[in-house]
Amino acid sequence: MLFCAFLKNLGYIGTHGVPLPKCLSESEPLMDQKVETKQTGLGHATFLSKLIFSWVNSLLSLGYSKPLALEDIPSLVSEDEADITYQNFVNAWDSLVRGKTKNNIKSLVLWSVIRTYSKENILIAFFALLRTVSVAVSPLILYAFVNYSNRTEADLKQGLSIVGILILTKLVESLSQRHWFFNSRRSGMKMRSALMVAVYQKQLKLSSLARTRHSTGEIVNYIAIDAYRMGEFPWWFHITWTCALQLVLSIAILFGVVGIGALPGLVPLLICGLLNVPLARILQNCQVQFMIAQDERLRSTSEILNSMKIIKLQSWEEKFKNLVESLRENEFKWLSKIQFLKAFGTFLYWLSPTVIPVVVFIGCIFFNIAPLNAETIFTVLATLRNMGDPVLMIPEALSIMIQVKVSFDRLNTFMLDEELSNDDNGRNIKQCLVNAVAIQAGNFIWDHESVSQTLKDVNLEIKWGQKIAVCRPVGAGKLSLLYAILGEIPKISGTVSYKLNRLCFFQFQIHHIHEDGILYFSSHDISL
Repeated sequence: MLFCAFLKNLGYIGTHGVPLPKCLSESEPLMDQKVETKQTGLGHATFLSKLIFSWVNSLLSLGYSKPLALEDIPSLVSEDEADITYQNFVNAWDSLVRGKTKNNIKSLVLWSVIRTYSKENILIAFFALLRTVSVAVSPLILYAFVNYSNRTEADLKQGLSIVGILILTKLVESLSQRHWFFNSRRSGMKMRSALMVAVYQKQLKLSSLARTRHSTGEIVNYIAIDAYRMGEFPWWFHITWTCALQLVLSIAILFGVVGIGALPGLVPLLICGLLNVPLARILQNCQVQFMIAQDERLRSTSEILNSMKIIKLQSWEEKFKNLVESLRENEFKWLSKIQFLKAFGTFLYWLSPTVIPVVVFIGCIFFNIAPLNAETIFTVLATLRNMGDPVLMIPEALSIMIQVKVSFDRLNTFMLDEELSNDDNGRNIKQCLVNAVAIQAGNFIWDHESVSQTLKDVNLEIKWGQKIAVCRPVGAGKLSLLYAILGEIPKISGTVSYKLNRLCFFQFQIHHIHEDGILYFSSHDISL
């Protein structure tokens, strides 16, 4: 397939004067209108086509013959669409939320992802296991080759069997690795799409009190960073455990070849593993602090951009610029710590593949258990080479998994935050026959843990056609009264009824100015 693509690529390079399709012009957005396309070949591919990825050949052939237009790109399989993935995720989420207790609310997002995508990830794990085992046994095949070549009498049957095993092993390794990578990326794409939609749907239902805990910048981070990071989660998760398994199998092969002569080589490997535990904890803490600093900077930047007219009018650009730069410096401080820790871990694990072979050969000489002939040397070097990739990948995999855990915790906190009540907070919609809006003996409170009520003994009647202005000092509860009518503040007792087809609410903000300076990001609301 790659060879055919290369030949067609050469043919395509030799052509000239191919115009860009209309859908790729800058004047028309790609998603301006829906384009009916046929479904991708994966949806109706046979088992053999899925095994060798021949279902993608038609698209590759078309792409090398001409520039692809939007209508040439096939649509996704239905199970890969964002709507379907979100529905599957929200079903698992709702079932877990209904059975939650105070002791098991810390990982509901994680368990929802596990319940939704566990079956396909079990298949991915099977492919990863096949690839790991096929890579781990390659030094044994090399040992058999060298042993066969050193024999004085050639056995044709044994030689052909060794060649057959080698071909079969490499075939299994190639196919399993490609299915592992493809399916893990595909599963990650579905996780990412489902969580992005879930975060968007959640922010539409947040209560007013919950909105104060999650700014616009933080919600953007939940989608652009935390949910997006889930796209890499399946691949790195399987990388982590397969690297550990490959290390264990390689160590077992070393012991089988050189005996206890491999024991000294485990000492530097064990030291690297022990040093990785405190390094991972420090890295996790730095990652959490970095995300907090990033959220604070984005929140401040969003508020500054929303109030840019006032800042320009009062010539406060320099002060706010210094403020953003100070927040950026704090963010950069944690980012630099993370990069220094990653560099230290990378240096440590880059050094180990050089130190371990030397120590193993010294152990072989000291214990004098295995002869240092061609069979032993080539097998040990091939085994240590197999250990090199896991040793180098483990620090990066642990770093990514730490970031994924931080993202899961942040998403879990956001998804479990308070929502608007579905029962309209006791409002009697379209049951008020005389007045447009009526509140009788209403008692409202923002925080249920607070001792004092926000609004107490509210009685309000607004007739049809009336224009009402609520004029009270700052903090008297004007905005809370409007939220009470909208049903966005928890009601303790009383009734709220109205007969309206639509409620409209416009909120204006002004920034409070002290005579001796600026009160940053402190605003008072004027509700009309």
